[in-house]
Amino acid sequence: MSTLSDVDITHEINCNRLILNPSINGAAGACYELSMGGVYYDLTEEGKRFALSPGEKALVKPGHRVVLITAEEFDVPSDVLVRIVSKGSLFSVGLSPVATYADPGFKGNLGIVTENISDKYIELPQGEPIAKADFTRLTSSAAKVYHGQHGFQAGIWPIKTQLQKTHADLKGDPRVKSERDEALALLPSATRIIIRRIERSQAWINGALAVAMIVNAGALFAIGRGWIDAFHAILTNLVSSAIVGLLTFFVTYFRRT
Repeated sequence: MSTLSDVDITHEINCNRLILNPSINGAAGACYELSMGGVYYDLTEEGKRFALSPGEKALVKPGHRVVLITAEEFDVPSDVLVRIVSKGSLFSVGLSPVATYADPGFKGNLGIVTENISDKYIELPQGEPIAKADFTRLTSSAAKVYHGQHGFQAGIWPIKTQLQKTHADLKGDPRVKSERDEALALLPSATRIIIRRIERSQAWINGALAVAMIVNAGALFAIGRGWIDAFHAILTNLVSSAIVGLLTFFVTYFRRT
């Protein structure tokens, strides 16, 4: 086996092999730079298809997993394997790394699956380099070549959704904790600590408010029965409100420090 150089890649392209609609300076070194096409799918939004207008950019929202469709259309010979890796420039802004391949015999545009792992929205202009492909010449032609087009062209995504489960589906699995604990486990440690502190503080405050409501309700009942006068009822109310205020301050201040 051997990896094709830019000279070999250009020769194959000139012979109408490998890539049918190449860009002028796509081949360099030992790879070809793939660019963003006019279609992408948002898998986080149930695989919603976005067909871009001329000049419109693909938008990858924070935390969303997408399939970026290349502008280039492949026609891979039976004795060539294509490996695709992500560009460092995209990884540096928050797109997860890509490592995939196209089998001998593959025809059509390629889908690049990636996820925005940053907290920023990422815009990708059409024609923006999104991956690099290198081509390996096999020692012989493959006996069982790839047949058919990419899922997006056939209208059928080869996504094994049966492997995806909700928390409700797995609530009986001993390896799965409560939905709250599983959600917290996805967060950084510092964030989990802050959330737990807030929850404990809120529990104390809620308890104090409940006590104050009971005291006030008792004072009103006592007034109605004539057991105490209005002055003592107001005094009781002020005392209970002061206790709630002091407890709130205490919990908030000392939990924060």
